[in-house]
Amino acid sequence: MIEANEQVYMMMKTFFEENVPYAKHSGIELLEIADGRGAAQLPDWKETQNHMGSQHAGALFTLAEAASGAAMVSLFADKVLMVKAAITEATIRYQKAARGVVRATGLLRRPGADILAEFNKEGRVTFEVDVTLHDSKDREVAAMDVIWSIQINQPRA
Repeated sequence: MIEANEQVYMMMKTFFEENVPYAKHSGIELLEIADGRGAAQLPDWKETQNHMGSQHAGALFTLAEAASGAAMVSLFADKVLMVKAAITEATIRYQKAARGVVRATGLLRRPGADILAEFNKEGRVTFEVDVTLHDSKDREVAAMDVIWSIQINQPRA
């Protein structure tokens, strides 16, 4: 992680842990929020495993979602109180049984500067984050495409 972003990282990690109880329940930990990139890790807990002893598909989905959110937040951390962020679509492809600790890395599909320029011009933006998941043997076990929609938060009437 870039050292200059340490304060933003800690603020967003705390926000994630306090506001996404399901991810916390699953033991997911944010590892990185930096310049169009985010990473998260799923522990090797019995509670996150399926009946075959590998990581449960739902836990892997939640992990990938967290990594995509970390990548998204790397752009919008300074605007977090003024925007509404939502995933509008997510497609996951499970490739192999995931065993042990699993790490997910999310990367913006287009340059962050382009995404922010569109947001600043339009007050909203839609963009993609590509996520890859690797297990404890560094095998790619899944990939996810996530579409985020960000818009200025309108006050309720």
